[in-house]
Amino acid sequence: MAIHRLTRRLRQQHPNADLTLTQISALAIIWREGPITAGDLALREQVRPPSITRVVDGLENAGVVVRKDNPADGRQVLVEITEEGIARMESYVEAREAWLAQQLVGLSVKDREILHRAAIILNDLAGR
Repeated sequence: MAIHRLTRRLRQQHPNADLTLTQISALAIIWREGPITAGDLALREQVRPPSITRVVDGLENAGVVVRKDNPADGRQVLVEITEEGIARMESYVEAREAWLAQQLVGLSVKDREILHRAAIILNDLAGR
């Protein structure tokens, strides 16, 4: 529950509120993984295809993604991040890191060491 709460808190740290948290989450996947089909994006986001279509429509209207033909399969379309989308994601990451750094400064050295060790363990668990 603590990880979930911290994740939600971090997601709230973004400089401009014109994209929803759902849109930012989808944009982050596209940013990290590169061009992706809407179906694969829906799977990653654990939503139904009609829902992800609305999310992608909003991202496209905001100018942060474009739809392109899939060279591997002419029946599919890939969703690709734009330069504006990359700039937004970099801005979001910067804002989140700044907020988290500010929070960590208030902790004792011992607590920061515990968190460092916990992060290693959690990363290991996530990789299994």
